[in-house]
Amino acid sequence: MSDNNTALRQLNVALGQVETEMRAVECHGTLLGLLCARGEMEKAAWLDFIAHALNPADLLAREALATFGALFEAARSQLADPTLDFQLLLPDDEVAVEARIEALAQWTQGFLLGMSAGGIKELERMPGDSGEIVRDFVEICRADTYELDNGEEDEVAYNELLEYVRTGVLLINEELHPTQAPPRPDVTLH
Repeated sequence: MSDNNTALRQLNVALGQVETEMRAVECHGTLLGLLCARGEMEKAAWLDFIAHALNPADLLAREALATFGALFEAARSQLADPTLDFQLLLPDDEVAVEARIEALAQWTQGFLLGMSAGGIKELERMPGDSGEIVRDFVEICRADTYELDNGEEDEVAYNELLEYVRTGVLLINEELHPTQAPPRPDVTLH
C-alpha cells in the first residue's frame, strides 16, 4: 500500500474514534482551510477542533490524538515550505480516477469548511485572486457529479484540477498571510 493510502487509512481509523461523518481527505482539507484562514494556529486548537471529546486517558484516543497531531505538524510544515512542496492528502494514482475525483471534491469541501470555521465568511473581502479561487473551489466540490468518459481525458482533467487546487491553496495562504521573510541574498532574479 502506498504512503498516501496508508496515511488515509490511519486517519480514517483516528476519525472513527471521534465518531464523525468526516473522512480522511475532507479532514485534511478542513485542516488546511483552518490554517489558511487563521494563519497562526496552535496544535492544541486543531486537536480541540477535531477531537474535543476524546479522553486522553484512553489508549485508542491517545493514538487518534497522535495521528491528528502528526497530520497538523505535516500540514503546517508543508504549507510553510519555501520550495512550495505542498501536496493534498489524496488517494494515489493506482486508485481509479473516479474515486480520486470524488476524493478531490471531498477535499475541497473540507477546505471550504475549514476556511469558514477559521473565520472567512465574506469572499468579497478576500484579497487578490483568493475570492475567485474559493468560488472555483465551490464548483470543484461538485466534480464528483460530472460524467466521465473513462479515458485519458479524465486523467488529464483530474491532474489539472488537482494542480489548480494545490496552487490555489498556496496562493490563498500567501494572500491572506503574506510572507514577511527578507529576500535571500543567494538568489538572483533575472
